[in-house]
Amino acid sequence: MPAVEHPWKTALVTGASSGIGAALARELAGAGVDLVLVARRADRLESLATELGRPHIHVEVQVADLTDPADAARLEARLAEVDRPIDLLINCAGLGAAGPFADGDLARYRQVVRLNIGALMELTYAAVAPMRTRGRGWVINISSLGGHAPGPGFAVYSATKAFVTSFSESLHEELRRSGIVVTAVCPGATRTEFNDESGPDTTALPDILCQEADEVAREALAAAAAGKAVRVTGRINRISAAFTTVLPRTANRKLSALVTDRL
Repeated sequence: MPAVEHPWKTALVTGASSGIGAALARELAGAGVDLVLVARRADRLESLATELGRPHIHVEVQVADLTDPADAARLEARLAEVDRPIDLLINCAGLGAAGPFADGDLARYRQVVRLNIGALMELTYAAVAPMRTRGRGWVINISSLGGHAPGPGFAVYSATKAFVTSFSESLHEELRRSGIVVTAVCPGATRTEFNDESGPDTTALPDILCQEADEVAREALAAAAAGKAVRVTGRINRISAAFTTVLPRTANRKLSALVTDRL
C-alpha cells in the first residue's frame, strides 16, 4: 500500500508501546506527524520516542494507565488543550481475556471493560469537543473482527469490540457534519504481543490468515484519511466479515464456536 496522504499535524496514540499502536506511531512519524505517545511502560515509550524523534517532528511521551481515573483525567485534559490541538486521536490501548467465561477472573473482566469501553469512550468525549470547535478532527478506534460475531471463549473481549464498532459508527454519522471523521478499524488475527498475553496463538496460522501490525496500521490510516466509518483490515477478513452480515445469528454463533475450538 502506498504512503497515506494525510491531513494531520498532531496525533495522540494510546497503546503506543507495542503492536499495532507502535506501528501506527511509526507510520505517522514517517509521514511527518507530531506525536503524543501513551502507554503504561515508560521504557518502551522512551525507546520509541528516541527512535521516532527527528528535527522536524515533536514526540511527547505520556506514561499512563488508562484504567486509573487520575491518569485518564490527565489525558483528557491534554486532549482538551486549545494551544496544542490534537487532530487525530487513536484509541488503540486494549486488553483481552481468553478462555471459558465462568473459569475466568472477574477482576480481569472488569479491567477489560474499563479499558476497552470506558477509557475509549471518555477519551473520545474529551477529544470531540475541541474538534467540533475547530470544525475538524479524526478519531480512530481500534476494534476487532471479533466484534462482528459472537465470540465463545472470548465473550467479554468480543462484546467490548462489538461496542467499539457500534459506538464508532454512531459517532461517525452524528459528527460528520461537524467536520469530524470517526473510524472503527477491525483487524483480524495480527502478530503482536497482545496475542502472547491474552489472545489466541497466531504462530501456527498461515500468513494468508494473519496480518502484520504495520499492514494494519497502513490500512487504518488510509481509511481515516478517506473518511471511512469502518475498515476491516485484510482481504480474507473482509470476506469473513461480509459473510457474518448475511448469515443468520444462529449460524454465526455456531461457526464462531467451531473456529474457537480449533484455535
